Amino acid sequence: MLAKPQPGPPMSIQLYVSFLLASLVLVYSPGPVNVLTMSQALSAGWRAALPCVWGGTCAVLLQLAFTALCLNSLLLIDVRALTALRWAGAIYLVYLGCKQWRSGSLAASAGTDQQSGLFWRGFATSGLNPKTLLFFPSFFPQFISAPSDEVHWSANQQYLLLAATFALVFALGVASTAVFSHRLRTVLQRPKRLRAVNRLMGSLLVGMGALMAAVR
Repeated sequence: MLAKPQPGPPMSIQLYVSFLLASLVLVYSPGPVNVLTMSQALSAGWRAALPCVWGGTCAVLLQLAFTALCLNSLLLIDVRALTALRWAGAIYLVYLGCKQWRSGSLAASAGTDQQSGLFWRGFATSGLNPKTLLFFPSFFPQFISAPSDEVHWSANQQYLLLAATFALVFALGVASTAVFSHRLRTVLQRPKRLRAVNRLMGSLLVGMGALMAAVR
């Protein structure tokens, strides 16, 4: 009796591993959410920075859902809407950078209202980045293969797996950045060092806002 053929994996293992590595590189690359989380962790500790992480992750989830709707056509994204989003994001990053530049002391533990504010700050910092909306539709299809004898999941099922993986990698990656930054707090207790770090983080945020406004 002939042996029954074994079903293949849901998707290509090699493509999934490649996607995982690429996602790690993207998440740990310097970005507005990373800088915002680092500055908050340095000033108030890693727990106080977690609302920024959750806010940024929620924004990424919404962007991934939007990508699923327009994965086959970038024409669905209105150019004027992207321009308005780009300028709003740039202005917001410059505002956060100036605020960080003026900060001169370590923050106390965040209350409930402040944590809510940090959540929305992380959400806006991540959500007001139009480059993500343009990048995702070109990034994800590279790791999706057509259903075959070796791969039995549809393209939509593969995308859901990749999107869930990216969201998880994003949340854990930014959270680990907060934990790492928290460990540097003891080195930054001196006012001069703290002022230098605040100005560095503020300059990075302002620079990212300027780049967002300049890049087409």
